[in-house]
Amino acid sequence: MAEPIGVTAGLLGIATFAFQTSKAVYDLVNSIQKAPQTIRDLKSELLALDPILSSIHKVVTSDASKFEDIRYPLHQCGMVCFHLRSLIQQCTAHSAHGSTSARDWVKMQYKGKTVDGYKGQLASYKATIGLAVNLFTLANTALAAEAVDEMKRDIYNTINQTEPDLEVHIEEVTEGLDSLAIKASSISHDRHTQSDGDNSLQVLERQKSVFEEDRLALEAEKKAIEQSQQACKTARQWLAEAALQLGSGSVHVNFSGANNSGFQLGQNTGVISNLQWGAQS
Repeated sequence: MAEPIGVTAGLLGIATFAFQTSKAVYDLVNSIQKAPQTIRDLKSELLALDPILSSIHKVVTSDASKFEDIRYPLHQCGMVCFHLRSLIQQCTAHSAHGSTSARDWVKMQYKGKTVDGYKGQLASYKATIGLAVNLFTLANTALAAEAVDEMKRDIYNTINQTEPDLEVHIEEVTEGLDSLAIKASSISHDRHTQSDGDNSLQVLERQKSVFEEDRLALEAEKKAIEQSQQACKTARQWLAEAALQLGSGSVHVNFSGANNSGFQLGQNTGVISNLQWGAQS
């Protein structure tokens, strides 16, 4: 399995990382016998994720520029899969022939999160990446009217299902960041009361390092949620504008210019060109 890479890496590298880690964790989950419902549900989620990551990987290989604004969700998708694999490996440490004991699943937690917690994150990032793939397909593929209508319904359903989850998720992350800030402040205060040779000072330094690592991870997670929320907002706006000018049927949409001025529609071409994922001004 690919080792984690930074969020500032090339987008193709991030897409490759997400694709490879999702496959690695799926293979691990698929090898588990007598798995609990939580793991069976995760297997279904990973199975649905595979074609989406495969599609985004192919698209990014040829044109990465249109997907810069889902960089964080794509990266976090890979990180979630990486953490899930680590968690499941821990839980199956006492397994024999692919089956696990009840005690292993009871203690399923990695970096403070359970399999269900990671699965919820994965669903949100999968939805965001799926939105990007669907809109790119509309932009670059001539589709029949029925296919366009079906894809538009899928996009609306994805947005409606994902936005509430993102709201809850960002509240949790914000609370986590606030809690870390309080702990970090407490450590800073305690450090000033310790002498240089005190062993407790070393303990405080280690705690500070751990808290900083957790803070950076939560900041990246928050950025991924914010980009996911923007993706939902932008997709909803585009579809609403299209619906105002055309009813159903294949649609040609042209966004000319960075600010999407010159919005044009035409029937029976099924193409949307020059889509940008950034906030619209």
